[in-house]
Order: sequence, then C-alpha cells, then structure tokens
Amino acid sequence: MLKIISKPIRKILNNFGYEIIKKIDAYGHTESGNWLEKLNISTIIDVGANIGQFSIAINATLPGRKIIAFEPIKSCYDKLVENTNSLNITTFNCGLSDENSTSEINISENFESSSFLQMETLHKKLYPYSKYTGTQEVQIKRMDDVLGQLKLANNILLKIDVQGYERQVLAGATETLKTVSAVIIEFAYQPIYSGQWLFDETYSFFNSIGFAFVGLADQVYSKETAIPIYGDAIFVKRELVKSLY
Repeated sequence: MLKIISKPIRKILNNFGYEIIKKIDAYGHTESGNWLEKLNISTIIDVGANIGQFSIAINATLPGRKIIAFEPIKSCYDKLVENTNSLNITTFNCGLSDENSTSEINISENFESSSFLQMETLHKKLYPYSKYTGTQEVQIKRMDDVLGQLKLANNILLKIDVQGYERQVLAGATETLKTVSAVIIEFAYQPIYSGQWLFDETYSFFNSIGFAFVGLADQVYSKETAIPIYGDAIFVKRELVKSLY
C-alpha cells in the first residue's frame, strides 16, 4: 500500500490543537488499487501549489504524469521549483482568478493560510498562529488563458487549494473544466475566509456542470468539539463515475 506521509492540501494543524482523521490514502490508493489510475489521468493541475507538497505526493501515486503548478507567493514558488525539479512539471509564479491583472495577497505567518481574502473571526479563533503578517503584490491570470496555450490532453486531474478563493479560480476556468475528469478541492463548512464558497455552493457548482460528488479525500475536525471544520471534496465527471466501482 502506497503511503503518503504528508497530506499537501490540508493545513498543518497539530500545533493548533487539531488533527486529521482519515481511513485510506488521501488519493484513493488502497491495497486493491487506485481510483485515479482508472480515470487514465494524463495531466495534473496543481492550483495553490505552495512548496510542492501535492505535486510530489501525486507523482508518487501517478508517476511521470505531466504536472502544471501555480503558486503566487515568490518565496513559496522558489521552493516549489527547487523541490520539484526532478518531476515532469511546468510551474507558474502567479495566482489564478477570473481576470488577468495584479492583486495583493495577504501573507500568513505559516504561509499556508495566505489568501486574497480576509480571514473571518472563526479562522482567527481556530488558528491564531496563522495571522496575516503583510501583503505581496502578485500576478493573477485566468486558467483558461494560461492552459489554452499549452494544448493539454484530456483526462485532467484538477486540484484547488486557494484558501477560500475557489469561486474566482473556477470562473476563469470554464474551458479547462470541459477537459477535466476529476477535481480535488478544498472547502469549508462555515466561513473561515470572507466571501468564500461553502460546501453546498461548491457542490451545486460542480453538479451544474456535470460532475458528481463521490466523497472526501480527507476532513479536518476540531479536537475540542469533534465538529468538522473543512475538508477536501472529490468530484468526478458524471459519465466516468461508474468506471470507479
């Protein structure tokens, strides 16, 4: 059984009194097989790549696949390039949104909670050590405009971990989504960033464009109350779902 020690989409919670409970590998790999392999994934798009944790982990699950990674924060991007230089990867030092422009991103103390959005009170309460310490002006681009020049094959796995900015990313990815087979996307049950989509809005969006919700890659719980806080949802193109079972 493939072991992935670091789950790259989630935040590092141990220092904040939270833990992750999961029963199988985050990417569906069990002793009997891997659901991603059944989808014949040819390309992985890593949106919010940070320092390359997801790209490295997914390459262990799907070796040698083409990876396109996006990371707007310069210091994280530099580490991403360094950490993934042995992979079949193309990296972009920009964020993704619904326009081509520049924007200020809020830099968090732990970097992983950095966002174009403001933190809600709940976020500050749950993760006091992830407070914003400054801002950085970064490029933002539409996914369709960047990937349209690359002429990627279909059967794409799209991973999105953008700290509440999912709606804007997806608004700039209308054409790309037509070629995507599966999505792993972070969501929240209650707002932790101002204006972010919650699970029901995320579900409604993907349902409306022909994707089925097939479960959670993982879920984060409060150690104090055991209430789920946020997680990573898996959506698969509806006509492909039967092939997974």
